[in-house]
Amino acid sequence: MPIRQGSIDGLCGVYSVMNATEAVIGKFHYDRRLKRKASQRRVLFRNLISYLAKHDLLEETLIWGFDDIDAKGGFIDIAIKSVKKYQKRKLRKQIAFDTDDVTLDQYWEKLTEHLSQPDSAVIISLSGRIKHWTCVRKITPNALILSDSSGIRRIARDRCSIEMESREMYALWPTLTYLLLLVGEKD
Repeated sequence: MPIRQGSIDGLCGVYSVMNATEAVIGKFHYDRRLKRKASQRRVLFRNLISYLAKHDLLEETLIWGFDDIDAKGGFIDIAIKSVKKYQKRKLRKQIAFDTDDVTLDQYWEKLTEHLSQPDSAVIISLSGRIKHWTCVRKITPNALILSDSSGIRRIARDRCSIEMESREMYALWPTLTYLLLLVGEKD
C-alpha cells in the first residue's frame, strides 16, 4: 500500500483549506502574469507553508499537525486573499457555531443548510477515530461526503458524535467548523 498524505505528516490542515477552496471556486486557474508556469494551487500551497515557516510552526506541523487553522491571518485568510487576487472573487468564511454545546442534529442541519448553497464548502476538525482536518463538499441525511487529502470519501452519520472522544466514533467540533462561501459576481 502506498504512503498517503497524513500517514506520516500533519499537513491535513493545509490540504483541507486547499480542497475547500477548490471545491468552492472550481479548479484553480493558471496565472499568466507569473514568470514561470505556476498554478494558483501551487502558489496557495507555498503561501500556506510559508505561513507555517514564518511562525516557526513548520517542523511541529509536519510531525504533529496543526490545531488552529483559523488563527488571525491563518490558513483560511490566506486562501481568501488568494481567491481575491487570482479569481477576483470574494470568499467568505464563518465559524459554524460559537459553542460546542450543540446536538448532532443541529450540527447536521447547519451544514445541510450551508451546503445547499452553490459555491460552498465546509472545513471540519475530527478527533476520536482519527485526528484530522478535512473538507466537506456535500452532505446527505446519512453521511458527510468529503474532498479529503488522505483518501477518506465519506463518513457515515451514525459514526459521528459531538465532542465524544471514542476510538470508534468521529468526534466533530462545532467551534472548529468553518463555512466557506463564494459571494458576489466576478469583478
